[in-house]
Amino acid sequence: AAAAAAAGAAAGADAAAASAAASAAAGAAAAPSAAAASVCLEASAAQEALEDASGDAASSASGVEELSTMLQLISALHNVSEYLRMSQGVEVASAAGLDQETFHCASLTGLLLRQLSDPLAVCTGSVPAWCIDLAGACCFLFPYSVRRIVHHSCNLGLARALQHVQQRALAQFAHSPEVQRRLEGEVAVASIPRQKVRISRQRILESAVKVMNLYGGGTAILEVEYVGEVGTGSGPTLEFYAQVSDILRISEPQLFRQEVPNGMLFPAPRDPACFCKAGDQAAQQIMERFRLLGQVVAKCILDGRLVDMQFHPLFWRGVLGRSPFTQQSLREVDPALFASLERLRGMDDEALGSLCVGFTLPGHPDIELIPGGADVTLSKSNLEDYIGRVAEVSLVTSVVPQMQAFRSAFAELLPLGACAVWSERELASIIVGASVRDDACWTMEHLGAHIKAQHGYNTESRCYQDLLAVMAEFSTEDRRRFLTFATGAPSLPIGGFGGLKPPLTVVKKEAPPAPLTPDQFMPSVMTCANYLKLPEYTKAELLKQKLLLAMLEGQSAFLLS
Repeated sequence: AAAAAAAGAAAGADAAAASAAASAAAGAAAAPSAAAASVCLEASAAQEALEDASGDAASSASGVEELSTMLQLISALHNVSEYLRMSQGVEVASAAGLDQETFHCASLTGLLLRQLSDPLAVCTGSVPAWCIDLAGACCFLFPYSVRRIVHHSCNLGLARALQHVQQRALAQFAHSPEVQRRLEGEVAVASIPRQKVRISRQRILESAVKVMNLYGGGTAILEVEYVGEVGTGSGPTLEFYAQVSDILRISEPQLFRQEVPNGMLFPAPRDPACFCKAGDQAAQQIMERFRLLGQVVAKCILDGRLVDMQFHPLFWRGVLGRSPFTQQSLREVDPALFASLERLRGMDDEALGSLCVGFTLPGHPDIELIPGGADVTLSKSNLEDYIGRVAEVSLVTSVVPQMQAFRSAFAELLPLGACAVWSERELASIIVGASVRDDACWTMEHLGAHIKAQHGYNTESRCYQDLLAVMAEFSTEDRRRFLTFATGAPSLPIGGFGGLKPPLTVVKKEAPPAPLTPDQFMPSVMTCANYLKLPEYTKAELLKQKLLLAMLEGQSAFLLS
């Protein structure tokens, strides 16, 4: 009860704390490195006080009040640190030692883990409310791994919670297969039902809409098979989601803004009035596709699937209705437009008048910033109003209908509150997994640690080592092709190859009868088991040539190998 009260207080931090945070952030912009060091020291001191307060909260009303105050203070400091992290494009965390771990609270994390370690509480849905409330209101207090346990134990339904409890119990005895087998025999947990659907490759998008409307809201895990193909399981399912995302990303009418940093996705501006016109087929199609996106993303989170849709953190901010946008937010979505607006501030009235710019959204003359805006000329007197309205229309007004369509469809499958334990940036990456641009997942050390060699190969085998060397040299596009070929998804889960379940396993492909040789055969895969069957090639160059050819040609079909 004490922690629940504290969580409620933290969720509604008082105006004085918010004002102090805003003042600190405004002053910090001038000297980000020094301000970050100060915030780091203040956060460390506040954490020590929080450790003491959380221990006393359950024993007295004054303890609850003290804990509430500490939570409000650390929330304000965290907001300041996030402002410093993003303001002026300056990364200050590494210079000042200010990172997410600075805000983790060991005592509250220990309390939370003890509650989630009770299988009976998890299975009966009687985990104390403060666990979910505090993890959502102050998610920065807990490490990612702990919030992941909260997510699987409390947000995805009873069947998935039971599976997660069993997996956690087995993971504790990973070093002892005998104990694992005994536990599996003693504790029988029913498998989550699976709903298999068969679709045609010629009607991917239409099939996706039908499948999500029919089966998206069910508790069963969705599995896809393709008409005329024998493949089943995770491989075809992941490829299905990847194909849907590819179609939606490049489809007409255009759904997403172009040239967003790092290839992230943010809705393209549309005149809100067009969504109210019954005869505007393009607008209705956009709404239907954002609804489909909401369903697909929610289903992927429920089923633990990866989908190649990296939405911008500000998209998630709009969907979840968190903190408001600012003019600085525009820089994160469209740096070129933001820079152009900043250059306008340096022009005099005559120069602005010569541009003949009206109050319409740049690049979208059909979207007026104010009624009759096409007839209003930009001048020094209305420049700040113009810049503010461009930011507001770009980030809010012209994309609200699309976000609402996504939000309503998402909420039909998964409550929006289930996302509270994640930050906006974590949500942006959680459904897409580890980026193929992350070189750390493609080093020889990482590959060797997480790719198994079995059935004819071992870690010292020349062909296995040649494979790792070839993979370590892949370009970004080659990485996507290899992952699609081997797993069905064009990206890796969080943790890189270490997050693949089952792990990627390389086995020796059976030698052909004479006079044929392994050099004449191609690699093949079992995507449902992340299984790569590799002939024992005589040369590393030949292995590379055959693998690249298989990656290029062995797409969009699941056949017997």
